[in-house]
Amino acid sequence: MALLEAERLPVRNVRDKAKIHALNRPSCCVTMTGPSIPAVLMLRCAAVSHHAVRAAARHAGLRVTLEFAENRREFLEELNRGSTDLIIAGTEGLTDIDTREVIDRARSADSPIPVLLAGGRVGESGAIRMLREGATEIVQSGEMERLPSAIARALKVRQSAVVQSHAQHELDRSAVMLRDNQKLITIGRLAASIAHEINNPLESVMNLLYLLGEEKNLSATVAGYLALAKRELDRVAQISRQTLKFSRETTGPVPVHIEELLEEVLSLYGRRMMEKNLRVERQYDCGEEAIVYPGEMRQVLSNLVTNAIEASSLRGRLRLRVRCTRSWSDPGVHGIRVSVADNGSGIPPEVLHRLGEPFFTTKGQRGTGLGLWVTRSIIQRYGGEMQLRSSVRPNRHGTVFTIFLPTNLRPRVVDRPPHGSEGENSGSGSVTPFPNPGSSAADLARGGGTARHTRGA
Repeated sequence: MALLEAERLPVRNVRDKAKIHALNRPSCCVTMTGPSIPAVLMLRCAAVSHHAVRAAARHAGLRVTLEFAENRREFLEELNRGSTDLIIAGTEGLTDIDTREVIDRARSADSPIPVLLAGGRVGESGAIRMLREGATEIVQSGEMERLPSAIARALKVRQSAVVQSHAQHELDRSAVMLRDNQKLITIGRLAASIAHEINNPLESVMNLLYLLGEEKNLSATVAGYLALAKRELDRVAQISRQTLKFSRETTGPVPVHIEELLEEVLSLYGRRMMEKNLRVERQYDCGEEAIVYPGEMRQVLSNLVTNAIEASSLRGRLRLRVRCTRSWSDPGVHGIRVSVADNGSGIPPEVLHRLGEPFFTTKGQRGTGLGLWVTRSIIQRYGGEMQLRSSVRPNRHGTVFTIFLPTNLRPRVVDRPPHGSEGENSGSGSVTPFPNPGSSAADLARGGGTARHTRGA
């Protein structure tokens, strides 16, 4: 991907994700969530015809699709398709399946399906028994004028069940992710502790190697081995120092050169880049400093670089660019623009619109779904902006993450927890979700790409 071309592409601001609004219509008129039309499964019922059900739905202001089942096999087939929103059955059931089994199977669905019993005449005790078994409502033969409102109420019950089931699923998923994230916090603290503890032994070993190197009459082979051991220990010591820098934070924002932080991050991931034989291209054209918390900014750059490395294939290419520029949204704001580009496979549209959601990840158990969420939170706290461009075209593919940090604005004041307390360096702050992608932006670097944009408050 040509990074210079990609950065010149326009970025479209698109509407925020539509929210599910509470139903505020009367019970006779209900709209199902989403664009799909409610599907009603009608079991053969002598007392109520499908024409009567269609007329009742129209009277209630509803558009529904009707499916029919004449026997137990057809009922189970329709139920297994998973598209049924309401079941209408006679109080007597079918010849080979009774009302109790119909209700039980409807209640055991992933999202319970309401069952409306229509026709026939049952006494008070029979009606109470059916309602206790799980029937949503009973409309007897002499009460057919209640059928439109009964259908509307039942569909409203179904909608509530679907929303509740989805919310519970998200809560369970979030709980698992939070537990995993707590483990990562613990591992991070443990890594910082280990890095601190091995510093003294490392220094001792390096001093011993230095003394050995000063011995006379060493053969060329031994001297070579000592030099190699010293270089490897230097690398271990550097990794230890960089790990400690990630875990420590200054008491306030300080002026830093972003390219220096970027180089520190690259040194941490040098082995991973060597394993993939990645070519790293650097273009640092800005000598200005940004006033930031160094630990937080290392976290931001680490998230972007890690994503680029993981997205790259063998013998791929990373391109890093730092330059002085102006804000995309306000030309009066000067700052530093940092771009991290890879020529990986790109981000599919179905994944792109969910990026930035807390706990959304495509990495399975290896990911927490918090990297970009935290990154965006930190950038917005500094009054910065963030762009994402991606293309999945076979002949032109890759992704570019770009962040803008203002140099003539101070970061937003936030309450920082005491050193070592939980949540340190978590990037907490005001968060605005990534907008959903609308129609695609201009082709990315002469290929079909997608652009997304978020800015700080």
